[in-house]
Amino acid sequence: MSLTKEELTTIEPDHVVDGIGEVCPHTLNIALAALKKAKPGEVVVEVTDHSIATKTIPAAVKMNKIAEVLGIVSENGEYKIFLKKL
Repeated sequence: MSLTKEELTTIEPDHVVDGIGEVCPHTLNIALAALKKAKPGEVVVEVTDHSIATKTIPAAVKMNKIAEVLGIVSENGEYKIFLKKL
């Protein structure tokens, strides 16, 4: 499922994690740690400035069936990756 930017910006995430200044694989580890703490159905948002994380995080959580990727919002060189824990 991929929501529009407008739909994503209306979501109140349950967890927001900071990946600014980090690179892979640490950005992925940050997301996985937050998802581990989250309950099923909760939304985790990772904020990052590492564009590659917008590919690696969604691929990893889909492959391991950890979370649904709701979408990604890009603004001013930062990315917000919205994940809903399964």
